[in-house]
Amino acid sequence: MRLIDAHMHLDHERFEKDIDEVVDRARDAGLKVVITSGVNPSSNRTVLELSKKYDIVKCSFGIYPVDAISNQLEDVGEEGYMRHVEKFDVDSELEWIEEHKAECIAIGEVGLDFKIVPGTENLQEPIFRKIIRLAKKLDKPIVIHSRKAELRAIEIMEEEGADKVLMHCFSGKKSLIKRCVDNGWFLSIPAVITRLLHFQMMAEIVPLNNLMTETDAPYLARVAGERSEPADVFGTIGEIAKIKGLDEKEVAEQIFNNAERLFGI
Repeated sequence: MRLIDAHMHLDHERFEKDIDEVVDRARDAGLKVVITSGVNPSSNRTVLELSKKYDIVKCSFGIYPVDAISNQLEDVGEEGYMRHVEKFDVDSELEWIEEHKAECIAIGEVGLDFKIVPGTENLQEPIFRKIIRLAKKLDKPIVIHSRKAELRAIEIMEEEGADKVLMHCFSGKKSLIKRCVDNGWFLSIPAVITRLLHFQMMAEIVPLNNLMTETDAPYLARVAGERSEPADVFGTIGEIAKIKGLDEKEVAEQIFNNAERLFGI
């Protein structure tokens, strides 16, 4: 089977001690492509180097919505947040991304987050539009983060005419999932499908032609409290196949075909 992890974070500190083994396990599990996503300048440069080091690893350059507005906030705060927030100039980073466009497979992760920094819609939305326009200019797909902002993210992308879209770990209701499908966008299923009914529902109602697999590793593991990694995609294929009543090889091949269409791999 040809498998893809369409979104994860190989540069995370939880992979520092055994990154070679993680990549080896991914390769052994059938992963042909692992897309590691940046979230800020330092992360973008790290994922670029990782894509040069490992044959199955591709990189996506992103500006996480919380980082994107850090310069405009007195205190982002880290209570309940998973990492340090880096302050930087968004326009300068967008220029860097454009300069290195040939070295990335997508723009992401990017989007909106109204949970971590509520009440900052007026700060986040202009930057999100700017990023969408750059992705369109570069003819790159975008990997979207839309936590507690699912409807608004969809509305903005529709207004901006975004067509090459992967909705990462989408938590919106059924009507919004169907709206994404109607727009021709893709939705990715993480390994946590084994224990979250929402992703089981998504796997059921989204046509196979619009599905992708991701891990968001090291997050969203199959078992609560454990570390997720790209090799977990193999199990996700099995879950999707069971839900749809299809053969695992058929599911895996169609999802990889979807990735070829979106990412041009």
